[in-house]
Amino acid sequence: MHPIERLRWIARAEGESATTIATEAAWTLGELGAADPAAVLTASRRLVERHPGCGPLWWVCAHMLPSGDPYETAQTVTATLMSDTVPDRVADALRASFTSSDVLVATAPVDLVRQALARRGTYHLRLVADYSWLRHATRELGTVVDDLTSWEGGEAERALEGASALLVEPCLASVSGLLVEPASGAAVEMAVEMGVPVWALLGTGVVLPQGLADFAAELTGEDLELLEPDLFAWAVDESGQGEIEPVLARVACPPGMELVHRFA
Repeated sequence: MHPIERLRWIARAEGESATTIATEAAWTLGELGAADPAAVLTASRRLVERHPGCGPLWWVCAHMLPSGDPYETAQTVTATLMSDTVPDRVADALRASFTSSDVLVATAPVDLVRQALARRGTYHLRLVADYSWLRHATRELGTVVDDLTSWEGGEAERALEGASALLVEPCLASVSGLLVEPASGAAVEMAVEMGVPVWALLGTGVVLPQGLADFAAELTGEDLELLEPDLFAWAVDESGQGEIEPVLARVACPPGMELVHRFA
């Protein structure tokens, strides 16, 4: 398939994980850049405009734009995404903090949670998600967790009763805040009110430079909710578990402000 056709498919993609969208974009932009370097910027802007809440996609595009060798950069960023160590760090942190008798609550998306619990899935898990996410996320988690119950967003209070932690995977994040699905935002606020610690699970490409993340949040409008970092007790990234402010300050991404200029 020609790179332009693949870019159109990526732009229209629905229901795919952030990592899938980002890796497909990296390979396609790499091929496009090898043939027509000037086209990479326009293609990148169109992709992030269609998927403004996909942190890893912004991360990929920000790496591709200043590259002198787009194909080599595509190989590097794809390898980094595909070898994400955050699920292992999440599994380690859960093992150190909880026992099999603990009840954990997760919100959608559940990519990191699913991978982490595949390494250690002996907890009692409750999923809280909007109806649009519920069936898919339940199916994903059901492959790795035996004791799983699912709750709609309005049932967050009941789901959090007796829970030891709420696990949230932001769509993207920066020192300004964490952008999450609406049901996740409601669950976080309820968890804080009930005294349940909230953990932010930050996969590769999710933490962006502040300027890029702020602009992405503007593009998402009311589709996603921006949460203050101080609502989260802990964060887990490739370095392991830590307090959220230092974790959000570790940005492994170029500024990428070329992506913003088209809309300024």
